[in-house]
Amino acid sequence: MDNVSIINTPKMHTNYGLAMPRRQQKLTSAQTIATLKKLQTSLDVESLLHNFAAIAAQHVQFTGLSFTDAVNNIHIKTDQTATFQQNYHLSVQDKDLGTLLYSSTKPLKINELSLLKELHQLLTTNLMHALMLQEMQIRIMKDHLTGLNNRASFDENIQRSYSLCQRHKSNMALLITDLDDFKRINDTYGHQFGDRILKHYAYVLQRSIRNSDLAFRLGGDEFAIILQPASSQSTALVIERIYTEIKNDVLLSEFHITSAIGSATWRSGETIESLFKIADEDLYNSKLNNK
Repeated sequence: MDNVSIINTPKMHTNYGLAMPRRQQKLTSAQTIATLKKLQTSLDVESLLHNFAAIAAQHVQFTGLSFTDAVNNIHIKTDQTATFQQNYHLSVQDKDLGTLLYSSTKPLKINELSLLKELHQLLTTNLMHALMLQEMQIRIMKDHLTGLNNRASFDENIQRSYSLCQRHKSNMALLITDLDDFKRINDTYGHQFGDRILKHYAYVLQRSIRNSDLAFRLGGDEFAIILQPASSQSTALVIERIYTEIKNDVLLSEFHITSAIGSATWRSGETIESLFKIADEDLYNSKLNNK
């Protein structure tokens, strides 16, 4: 799943207590210190860029600001109706960070361009650290083999989904699935081929669900999917689609690889533990029925 963040452009007249003299071409010492303090209040990429946009708006008359980082897929929405655009590629210590794109109703003045250069120099180191932290957090939450979210991510997301169900009376479903007789694959073809099958099965699961749903590898050949929002009917359709994809998949069919799926739909009063237990028991019954 792509990680795309959208932040509205700050109002141009927000008061930071840093009055800008007309035609100012350099930041004062007080403005530099205040800017650094503001940029160092958060290592969250979205918060950092929001703070930077608000600070830059005190010095430069722009109507929109966009930041695009191809690696982490972050984007701050820009003003598409603006006539003029100014593009800046950011880097520090030979490391590419991404691109800032300013939109404005008229060309930026020379003194504004000079101020932006200073502001970018104050931003880059903080942005590098924030991006590195985000990349590390993403890796911690990803399964290294399949690229799906891992068990730690599952625990975090199931709690979040559960909280949404309680607060907003929305609904969710939990699917638990594994491969039938996966030990045969490893014993017959080796663990390297077994890993290939797990990666391919993860791909099949991912293409069978909606963008709003999340797939996880819990460990071994066991996977989980959180469907939200979900109903009994929509859950049944997803399960049917997964089974159809497995049946029609060339690689899985060639090696007679099948799967079982258990499901549980959240109901008022249900706990995460009971939801998982119901799905696990349904998985067991599914396996019995497949024999």
